[in-house]
Amino acid sequence: MVLKKAKFLLDENVPLKLKQLFTSHNLSCDTVRDLQWLGIRNGALSQKVIAESYILVTRDKDFTFLWEKYSIQVIYLSIEPALLSSITPPLELLLSSWHYDLNHPFLLILQTDSIRFRK
Repeated sequence: MVLKKAKFLLDENVPLKLKQLFTSHNLSCDTVRDLQWLGIRNGALSQKVIAESYILVTRDKDFTFLWEKYSIQVIYLSIEPALLSSITPPLELLLSSWHYDLNHPFLLILQTDSIRFRK
């Protein structure tokens, strides 16, 4: 699976326990807390995402616009309530059925019952 080469970064507004989901799929996953990037503004975070080749997983709606400006890869979790039990099933489905090109910037909007993709 091509996804095995990807590195994911969980933004500070994402439940930290989601990291276990990524690692259970043998995927590389860090959190902004792990990297001591808490409180970094979105532009600076985008630059770090670029430099470290991360796919950003976030609940920050600003990234639904910023992904294009910075040419980054973003998974936007548009799931309410933002509980681990609500987010895990659709994210599990996304990871297990991944078919998106990792060579280009994209925005994946993950909702409870759908995935929207923009490139």
